[in-house]
Amino acid sequence: MKALTISSKGQIAIPKEIRDVLDIKEGDKLTYKLDKGKIVLEPVINIPRSQAYFWTPEIQEKIQKAEDNFKSGNFKKYEAGKFVKELKD
Repeated sequence: MKALTISSKGQIAIPKEIRDVLDIKEGDKLTYKLDKGKIVLEPVINIPRSQAYFWTPEIQEKIQKAEDNFKSGNFKKYEAGKFVKELKD
């Protein structure tokens, strides 16, 4: 484990090797939380507002359920004409 030094202003520098692995650049934002006496930093990923709905817990849960169904073979195969007919019925 490597050590960091806190400056007189309470700042630390994130080592280049960590910035490179996490692709952290100047101006990027990080979130932080305290977890059992540790400081946990996480890069913030900006999502366009028009796409934010996709990342809500409800949508992610539905996507996971669909993926699980597909992996377990719980799906139907259609020919285009039969699919359209079933949608109309």
